Amino acid sequence: MKKITIIFCLLLMGVVHAQSVYEISWEEGISESAASIIIQRGDIVVWKFSDNTVKSVSSRSDGSESFDSGLLKGENTFSHVFNKLGTTEYQNDNNPNMFGKVTVVNTLSAEDKFVKNLSFFPNPVRTSLTISSIFKIQHYQVYNVLGTLVAEGKGAGTLTRIDMDRLNSGLYFVKVFAANSMQSTLKIAKG
Repeated sequence: MKKITIIFCLLLMGVVHAQSVYEISWEEGISESAASIIIQRGDIVVWKFSDNTVKSVSSRSDGSESFDSGLLKGENTFSHVFNKLGTTEYQNDNNPNMFGKVTVVNTLSAEDKFVKNLSFFPNPVRTSLTISSIFKIQHYQVYNVLGTLVAEGKGAGTLTRIDMDRLNSGLYFVKVFAANSMQSTLKIAKG
């Protein structure tokens, strides 16, 4: 009986996959890098519509997955569970400048998900740097090439903007922190 119970528990653990949910801020002006993520099989992507324009989230025909939100207006969300390995490119049918891709792999550690899905733009930056992550950014630190801390601040969720306007031209390193001691350093040029 113990053997059957152990086998049943192992099977149940294999069937119950801990799905993670990742949000993409699907708004005008989003960059392709901020709209592209790497996730595990079984994870859920939620596109969050935050402005008042008409949008859609539609997979392109040559991708691993197929989905279509239809046209939605205003504050809204659309979600899809990704179960097939591979890459699916998607777009906003109402705005050809809004597109991204979802890549599904078998397994990734939380740290790998954080590092592979951290994007930033523009680079070089003039006034404001935008950092996008599938994890909530807790805080950031900006260092010059001499290693001096020149700016820091709290994160603003999965999309954080850093005012770089007052910094001199040159190279900077932005250290980004998320939960569970996850961190990554970005190399940024200030023009």
